[in-house]
Formats: sequence, C-alpha cells, structure tokens
Amino acid sequence: MTNTVCKLLQIEFPILLGGMLYAGRARLAAAVSEAGGLGVLGAGSMKPDELAEEVAIVRKLTAKPFGVNIPLRAPQPEVLIDAALAGAVQVFATSGGSPSKYTDRIKKAGAKIIHVVATVRQAINAQAAGVDAVVAEGCESGGILSKDLVTTLALVPQVVDAVQVPVIAAGGIADGRGMAAAFALGARAIQMGTRFLASAECAIAADYKQALLMAADTDTRVFTNASGVGMRSLKKELLQCAGEAIALGNAVGAAPADRTNHGRAAGQSSGLIHDILPAGEIIQRILSQAKAAAAGLVQHFG
Repeated sequence: MTNTVCKLLQIEFPILLGGMLYAGRARLAAAVSEAGGLGVLGAGSMKPDELAEEVAIVRKLTAKPFGVNIPLRAPQPEVLIDAALAGAVQVFATSGGSPSKYTDRIKKAGAKIIHVVATVRQAINAQAAGVDAVVAEGCESGGILSKDLVTTLALVPQVVDAVQVPVIAAGGIADGRGMAAAFALGARAIQMGTRFLASAECAIAADYKQALLMAADTDTRVFTNASGVGMRSLKKELLQCAGEAIALGNAVGAAPADRTNHGRAAGQSSGLIHDILPAGEIIQRILSQAKAAAAGLVQHFG
C-alpha cells in the first residue's frame, strides 16, 4: 500500500464517498468500503440515536474501515461527534466551519479527521488545526457551495502547493479520466458524491436516479437562499421530465417515483453518468479508466 491516503485510512483504493445528506446511508457506505474505498455516512441530517443505528448497520455489512461526515455548521455537531466516537468510528470527514474545536477530541480517540475545504486559506487553517488530510472541493460539486466558487482544476494544485497533509480532490469527478487528472494535479485520492448517487445501493428516489441518467452538462443550477448560501442541484425541469418518464414506464427499472429521501443536490459531473451500477463496479471501472488514461498520456509527451 504505497498511496499516502490509503495508508492513512487503511483502505485499498484511494476513492472516498462524499458525505451526502439523506443519501449517504449505511448500505451505500458499507458497499463502498467493502469494495476497497472509504464509505462515509452522511450524518448531517441525523439525530445521535439514528447515527448510532446507521453505524451499527455498516458494521454488520462490512468489517472494513468507514467514516462519518459531520457538517460543523449544523446545530450541536459535538453531539454527533460524541455519538460517532461512542460507536468507535475511525474516520471523521468534517465540512463547513472550522475543525479546530474538535480535532484534539477526535485524534485523542485514535481516529483520523479529514476536512473539506473550498479555498487555499481554508486548507491552511485546517492543517493548522491538526487535520490528517483535506478534501479540496471545487464548485462543480453538488450541495452547498462556497461563495468563492473556485473550480477543482484551479483549487487542487494551489492547495497541494500550500499544505503538507495529503490532498483529496472532489468536484466534477465521475470517471477514471477525472481521477487521473486529479492525481496529475497533485491529489492523492478522489472523493465522489454524485457518481455514487447513481449506484444500486443508494436509497434515493427512482425519478432522481433517472434524472441523473438524463442529465447533460448544463442540467444543474446554483440556487441561493436568503442568507446568500449557494447550493448546486439538478434543475427542476429535468426532475419533472424524469418523473414523467418513470410514470410512462420508459425509464430504466420503471420503478414508481418515490418522494421520500430525495436529496436533490447533484454536481456538474451528472452529465458523465449513463448507468446505475453497484458501488463496487463503479470503483473498479474508475480504477481501470484511470490507469488507461494515465498510460495514454505518455504518447502526447513523446
């Protein structure tokens, strides 16, 4: 195991599941971990007892390492941190806010902490707080966005130059070409959320998965709330078309639309997704594509 992130997290492949509200549940997290990546529970919408239950389910499904994502701007993140520590979770993926208040507690318990950043300054501050790695997430990603809107291509190499801890690239990555590009920029692993939304183990609505398959490059939109916080999501028009396709029985699987547990956020990489696959097959395909992409680059520098 020569990859620094794989060594750090004791995983086989440098691929992490992004922390996703509502969608990042036990079955998906366990599937990613069992396939050799790092599965991550999206705990931001959970109560402590619910998180404890999800952790227990993951442990029943896999003996491999997994993590928990906790947004630090959520009310009382320390309660979720305590619940995860009580469940002996070994990897914490924090996001939003500063990890400085929580790093010592997590590391004293023997766990690792990774913090998601959207700017170089955030990465420097996270390193100073004692995190073990940072996820440099560009604005192509789904979900809540930094107001600075730095793209993955620009952000990752600048963060790599600014910090000494390993850098994990996220935002706009959904295939092996994106993984190879991230490694060329200096990242040592990738994190994906949107691609794993379109997995067999992800418990989101059928019309939402269908929308991912139908999405083109321009089918996401950044919505801004009254507080000025932006979120990248699929366009409503696309979701309506996907729901109609389900209703007509023209969609893959033709399962009835389900309005529960949606999780509407998705990144610009939606346009790269063309099939619903088991998480393990997604990982193997991306690894194979990344190796082919890296090998193919040689001919262009002859």
